[in-house]
Amino acid sequence: MRSLLICLNVCLLIWPTISCAQNKAEPIGAVSQSQETVDAPFGAEKLRLGIFAHNFGVVASRVEHGVDANAELSFKPIDALWGAEPTHGLMLNGIGNTSYLYTGFSWEWDVFEDGQRSGLFVIPFFGLAIHDGKREPEPKRRGLGCQLLFREAIEIGWRFNKETLDSSQAWAISVLTDHLSHGGLCEDRNQGLDNTGIRFHWYY
Repeated sequence: MRSLLICLNVCLLIWPTISCAQNKAEPIGAVSQSQETVDAPFGAEKLRLGIFAHNFGVVASRVEHGVDANAELSFKPIDALWGAEPTHGLMLNGIGNTSYLYTGFSWEWDVFEDGQRSGLFVIPFFGLAIHDGKREPEPKRRGLGCQLLFREAIEIGWRFNKETLDSSQAWAISVLTDHLSHGGLCEDRNQGLDNTGIRFHWYY
């Protein structure tokens, strides 16, 4: 319960960044009507916030646990990289186990193309992560070998309000699982780390 409260507090601290709104000025003579707009943090096109089960996944074990808070920003796609979106994020463990920062590329693909960015989508991610965990295993900590690791993730979700995707009314919910390891590039131990959870998406 303590770890969950810590993670929720982190999300509450992040939330004002996306919930700030401003009223646009209207031309003289126009009907008085205010329009609420929301600006993305740091010029990003997508914001994602989530809650994760720490060390829960394909290679997970009982070593390390807790609840993680996740925050992620994605930026304008790069056409030369097949629409890859530069993506940066943070995974923060609520009870002092391994937390990490990551950066890389993600691709948001619709499962059913209908010209309107249909509801069901998948997002693969590949990049690097730097963590504050242990390189060698301890009784209650995973041994991750290197301080710099590869991060791979796969996500599937459903997008709502697709007809208003260009406004702050569009949002999505998804399930994601990720995996961290050094892929054999270090001679040290490579126990790896998995996290699985749910995320909410906002489009700008």
